[in-house]
Amino acid sequence: MKPSAFLALQDIDSSLDSISHKRPRLPEVVAHQQATAELAELRARIAVAQQRIDAAVAAIEASEHAAADLTKKRTRLEAQLKTIIAPREAEALLHEIDTINGQRDELDDQELAALDEQGEGEALLASLAADLPARDAIVEAAAAELQAVQLALDAEVAALHAQREEAVASLTADDIALYERVRKQFGGVGVARLEGSHCSGCHMDLSPRELDLVKAVPADALAECPQCGRIIVR
Repeated sequence: MKPSAFLALQDIDSSLDSISHKRPRLPEVVAHQQATAELAELRARIAVAQQRIDAAVAAIEASEHAAADLTKKRTRLEAQLKTIIAPREAEALLHEIDTINGQRDELDDQELAALDEQGEGEALLASLAADLPARDAIVEAAAAELQAVQLALDAEVAALHAQREEAVASLTADDIALYERVRKQFGGVGVARLEGSHCSGCHMDLSPRELDLVKAVPADALAECPQCGRIIVR
């Protein structure tokens, strides 16, 4: 049994854990997420502007159709008015024509308002769309930077796995089972260094007596930290 092999395996696994922890927190990840979010927000604003235009166009079309129907009705009433002699009937038709004219005026006002709304929506849409290529480019650049960093980390991980295979090859199946057990028990760091008089795992100082007990363990045997119980390599 080689305690140094346990320590080497722990160092490799700690490096792999560090990379896994670091990946989602990379500055390039944050930059890409921010750029993507800003692009999504811009696209959402573009969609809202388009909806505004579509609603205005629909309102214009509805006003035009309603006005056309009123015009037909007024034309029919005006033709009917020419054939009526009775004053009361003529008065009723004139009143109905006046009502139609009022409705037409309201529709004209609504159409003008919708035209203004359409113009404002189209101006806003043009302004937002003009910013779209730049935002797309920012996202693409951020994605390229993130990919470059991820590829570098992938290469580092591959090298660490190759080193791990070498470290594992020097250990028996029982050694590996022990290592995996203590690693799981202590949250990923089951093997620590004796640094001066303290354990690098729990960072506690060992008393002179505890230190002597650790140093008394044969070089080819595994010592245990009296403070935390981790395998400790001197």
